[in-house]
Amino acid sequence: MSNPYGAKGIDLTNATYAKFVAPTLPYFKGPYSYVAPYVSKADELGDMSLSKIEEKVPIVKSETKEIKQTAFDVAHWPFAKLGSSKDYVLSTYGEEYKKCGGDGVIAGSKAAITSSLVISADVLSWVSSLLKAKKQEARDTIKEKTGK
Repeated sequence: MSNPYGAKGIDLTNATYAKFVAPTLPYFKGPYSYVAPYVSKADELGDMSLSKIEEKVPIVKSETKEIKQTAFDVAHWPFAKLGSSKDYVLSTYGEEYKKCGGDGVIAGSKAAITSSLVISADVLSWVSSLLKAKKQEARDTIKEKTGK
């Protein structure tokens, strides 16, 4: 007890407990015996509910910092995707503008049309590769289920 203010606070807390709380504790033992089974059942139900929540939403077991970062990443994903898409479109337009040669409205128009065709071809190629992968996955699942 090197700090006199801390020692005084502890002494005051102990005196208050001894004077007010300790004499009333025996009166609570009787009613608590009636309530104890309900309290334990409520605790069991709460534990089961939390276990199910942790099973279905595993991120709740993570640290707060990780949860915040994940939420931030999910919220800002559309902006990041939009930025990368914008860069892709502008670089494609720039490449096509260089290929068309010259300056002016005609070259810009030709570059815009060819850029849209190139981008459409790239998107269709991506969709095709995605569908091919899913088709192969479906074939593998069918073979696994039917054994053929």
